Amino acid sequence: MGFDGTEPSRATLTALGALRPAGVILFSRNVVDVAATRRLVDRVREACEAHAPLLVAVDQEGGRVARLRRGAVELPSAMALAAAGDEAICERAGRVLARDLRRAGANLDFAPVLDVVSDPRNTVIGARSFGDDPERVARLGLAVARGLEAGGVAAVAKHFPGHGATADDSHLGMPVLDAPAATLRARDLLPFRRAVEQGIAGIMTAHVRVPALEPDAVPATLSHRLLVDLLRDELGFRGVCITDCLEMGAIAKGPGSERGAVEALRAGADLLVVSHTLALAERIASAIAAAVGSGALPLERLEQAVARVDALRMRLDAPPELPAADAGVAAEAARRSLVMYRGRLPHWQRESRCVVVAFSPSAAEGGAVDRESQGSLARMLQSRGIDARTVRMGPSPSLQDVERAHREIESSGDGARIAVVVRRAQHDPAQLDAARALLGLYPDALLIVAREPHDAQLLPQARCVLCTFGDEDVSLAAVAEALTGAAPVTGSMPVALAVSP
Repeated sequence: MGFDGTEPSRATLTALGALRPAGVILFSRNVVDVAATRRLVDRVREACEAHAPLLVAVDQEGGRVARLRRGAVELPSAMALAAAGDEAICERAGRVLARDLRRAGANLDFAPVLDVVSDPRNTVIGARSFGDDPERVARLGLAVARGLEAGGVAAVAKHFPGHGATADDSHLGMPVLDAPAATLRARDLLPFRRAVEQGIAGIMTAHVRVPALEPDAVPATLSHRLLVDLLRDELGFRGVCITDCLEMGAIAKGPGSERGAVEALRAGADLLVVSHTLALAERIASAIAAAVGSGALPLERLEQAVARVDALRMRLDAPPELPAADAGVAAEAARRSLVMYRGRLPHWQRESRCVVVAFSPSAAEGGAVDRESQGSLARMLQSRGIDARTVRMGPSPSLQDVERAHREIESSGDGARIAVVVRRAQHDPAQLDAARALLGLYPDALLIVAREPHDAQLLPQARCVLCTFGDEDVSLAAVAEALTGAAPVTGSMPVALAVSP
């Protein structure tokens, strides 16, 4: 269950105490910093912990999906880790995640993402994935899981049976994973098969339809064929099967969250996630009780689910020693993740002048203008002696925005270096057009593709293209180091792109 606020209200604590859920899930709305989150968790535990330790879950993946930020290590994205390509670094990253989560009072990480991101139109997974090679996704993702488990945090692989080959977002509607069964088994299911073999503690379901494996028009979360016949019987999974949030559009706009919860349990899920609304969680609990009372949901199915969840809770009661601090792994991973897609990286001398034209992702992609993020590359360059300033471009920029950026670049005088930073331009035609216009005027500008690398293919005007797989400070600091000659660019592309022109 999720709840609002960085300090739980009396009503929240009363509701949690009445329902005594197996666990709670924390989001950014609950987090000030690591220390304050620990105080919040302690209060929640006191209110609702009963016969077994409370599960405290966080989506702490690294990159854009990280609820703990202040006081925690900022790790680059999974795709950046994949570009670095080092299993040992991934395992170290997992230990760092575990350390920060445990310091915040959490013991369950909804990570790693084991989706094989094979559809460039995908908007929900993107750089959260370790790439499009199932073997690499399994090898590196499960290295992160080993680090988490070694650090005393249960790892949850997601989103079974795969969300990376879909064009739609299950937060909004019902995506379809439309591929032949043989392709699904060789591509999407392979990382989950390996996770089961490694003994992963939990697997989270995807709210996606998979016609080749489930002919009925139900998402994986509600499919007995997928959760029992495939995951349990064929793959041999013995851990906890966890739903993605039941408030997401794929469920809420379909069967509804309450009916969906009952159907998920009946299909084989063990732990239901209701991320936002306590009142809905209460209604779901009543719906489950009513389904058991009517015989629609066998009590034995609930007893089986409770046994699995309680076994996990008890296992987390005696965690190992807190992992040692290892803040250096983030910078090391980010440095090694940079990939030159086209051309050669320029070397900018100290006291060079530079203009950074920084685009924000579109509003449809969660692209509210993040001015701090937009200005961070310039700040990183300034710290290395470059006279850098930022020209900010909002979501879906207009021709007038391009003209304004052109005027500001020209006002910087001859010899100024130019960097154009795009963020998911492939999903924002206006951003793509604006970037094309600027690069047409300044083809020698350095194009920095700051999230998924597909933008690089769509902007052939740029003669020099660098991919970072994330726009967090740790990744942009690595760019500044590389541009000033402090670090080489050695990463390899984790997804297949068209041959560079």
